[in-house]
Amino acid sequence: MIINIAGYQDISLIDVHGYVSSVLWVCGCNLKCPYCHNWRIAIGDPSTCKPVDTGEVKEEITRTRRYVDYLHVTGGEPLLQHRALEEIYEFAHEVKLLNSLNSNLVLTENLRILLDKELIDHIATDLRAPFSIMSGVESSWSTYWEKFVESLRLIADHGIRLELRIPVARSLTNKYLGKTLEELLPVLSRIENIYCIVNPLVGPPHTQPRDREWSAKYCFPTEEELEEARATVEAVLGCKVFVKKWW
Repeated sequence: MIINIAGYQDISLIDVHGYVSSVLWVCGCNLKCPYCHNWRIAIGDPSTCKPVDTGEVKEEITRTRRYVDYLHVTGGEPLLQHRALEEIYEFAHEVKLLNSLNSNLVLTENLRILLDKELIDHIATDLRAPFSIMSGVESSWSTYWEKFVESLRLIADHGIRLELRIPVARSLTNKYLGKTLEELLPVLSRIENIYCIVNPLVGPPHTQPRDREWSAKYCFPTEEELEEARATVEAVLGCKVFVKKWW
């Protein structure tokens, strides 16, 4: 089977919190987040992405398996290629690796297929607040938001470990974060194994985001804003919260 990818990293210490992982970047995405620094992967830029046989990916997994705990698949949006992903995840389990998925969680039915086959052990997702702006799909954001919430219910039903990432945009996210978390509390409170990571959005010159003008306005939140986000998450969800810094 063919899968369109941007690369494979042997070892990462940052993609699954507290664990060592190998990372597979899968091309294509159905959101248009203005701050995205992987946007060339998201649009499937042929200078960055290439179609490969899943057998090549399995060879990489075999080569690095002894050094890592997880195979972490990110993008882009990996669930766009869920059939190839299913084959790769099955192989990773065969060689005794845990599987991690970084997803925007708006392709609920594709996620359901993988969860029903018990192929996912860990999921990481961004909680975009406000979703209508941060997702970059303002005309159809409500439909995507409904799918996101439905996917969280699936995660709760299947008992999957969830890494909830909070991307913090300067002078924006904290205006909406508390209300967004309160809206999600009925479903998030059902996820027993959940932890949160507060991530500051970083723009030029450190990254080359999709929308440089937007990023110049909203990237690089202050330390006080990160602390405010941490306190809000902790107060509403009561889960373990880690804060990353850009400086």
